[in-house]
Amino acid sequence: MDDLFRSYWWLLFPLAFFIAAGWGSFMRYKRTQAKIDLLKTYAAAGKEPPADLIAKLDDSDDGRPDWSDLDQGSRGDSSNYGTGSNAFLVILFAGFSAVFAYEGYSGLIGMGEVAYFVAMIFAVLSFAFLVSSFFKGKK
Repeated sequence: MDDLFRSYWWLLFPLAFFIAAGWGSFMRYKRTQAKIDLLKTYAAAGKEPPADLIAKLDDSDDGRPDWSDLDQGSRGDSSNYGTGSNAFLVILFAGFSAVFAYEGYSGLIGMGEVAYFVAMIFAVLSFAFLVSSFFKGKK
């Protein structure tokens, strides 16, 4: 078992990413459920729910604030809101890629050619988030 961990310890990074994505999806589900429960409360009381609440259910809820009701003057340069998280991921995975490429070159911890493979995986993830940031928010 120890040898298995030593050979594939780097798989903890993608595994952690998938766990974080699953947690985000679960939390998005819980927010939607809370909105539906609020609608049920309005329906049980015989009242009409606010239009904002119904509009929020129709929007894709990714946990970010909705800037669509602000005018351009008060929003300033935040019209690209949401690309900051992708910029962080691009830099993070590019950094991981560089570290593993350097390890493959220098043999710092003895991973050998496996480090180049891991560096390529992180480079592809970095590129994917870079491309994703160009299309984020366009409908």
